[in-house]
Amino acid sequence: MIRTLVADLHRHVGQTVTIAGWAQTLRLQRALQFVIVRDHTGAVQITHRRDGAPLEERLEGLSVESAVWVTGRVVANPAVSLGGLELIPASVTVENRAEAPLPIDANTGPEGRQDWRFLDVRRRPAARLVFAVQTTVEQAMRSFAYASGCTEMHTPKLMGTASESGAEVFEVGYFGRPAYLAQSPQFYKQLAIAAGIDRVFEVGPVFRAEPSFTSRHATEFTGRRRPRRGHGRSAPDRGSRARRP
Repeated sequence: MIRTLVADLHRHVGQTVTIAGWAQTLRLQRALQFVIVRDHTGAVQITHRRDGAPLEERLEGLSVESAVWVTGRVVANPAVSLGGLELIPASVTVENRAEAPLPIDANTGPEGRQDWRFLDVRRRPAARLVFAVQTTVEQAMRSFAYASGCTEMHTPKLMGTASESGAEVFEVGYFGRPAYLAQSPQFYKQLAIAAGIDRVFEVGPVFRAEPSFTSRHATEFTGRRRPRRGHGRSAPDRGSRARRP
C-alpha cells in the first residue's frame, strides 16, 4: 500500500490516494460524518455522507487518536479551512482504536502531560515545535562547522576514566568494572588533532553529576564543542540546550 502524506495531497486533486494518521477530531452529524485525520505533516478533513453502508458504521465507531488508514478521492473545496481540500473516503481501516476518554486533555498540568509524553507531543503543536527548533539549531551549528572546514566526530559516552577533573561523574557498572558517563569529548578531540584531523567538532550529550537543589539543573545537556585549530584546548560550549532528567 502506497501512502501519501497529507502535505502532498494538493498534488493529487481528483485522484484516489491512501493516507495514514490519527483521528484528531470527530464531527458525526445527522447527514454527514466529518473526521479530521492528522499525520506528521498536517491534517485533512474526511467527509462522508451517511448512506447506511459499512463505512458509516466504521466511522461512527472511531474514537479520538485512533490510528487509521483512509483511502479516498482528493477533492478541492474552498469551504474547507484545512487547505481547501477534503478526502471522500472509499475505505477506512482502523489499525488501533484509542480508548476513550484520553488520559490527558487541554486542562492537564505539566506533571500529567509528562506521564503521557508521547500523546502530549502528538496532540499539541507547541510540544512538537520543540523538536523542530532543536533540529534547526543543530543543522545551523553543523553547517557553520562544515563551512569552517571542521570534521564531525562521535566520541564514546561510556569511559573507563573521568574525562575532566574537578567535576562530579556518573559511575555505572560495566561487566564488573566501574565506568563513567562522559563529561566531555575533550580527550578524543585532542587525540584527533594529534592524528592530523586538526579541526573537529561534536554535537552530543554531556553528563555532569553535580549536586543541586533545583529541578532545572543541567545534569544532562546537549552541546557543540569545537577546539581551536592546532590546539588541544577547547573553545567554550556554544549552543548548549539543557534537558531535564
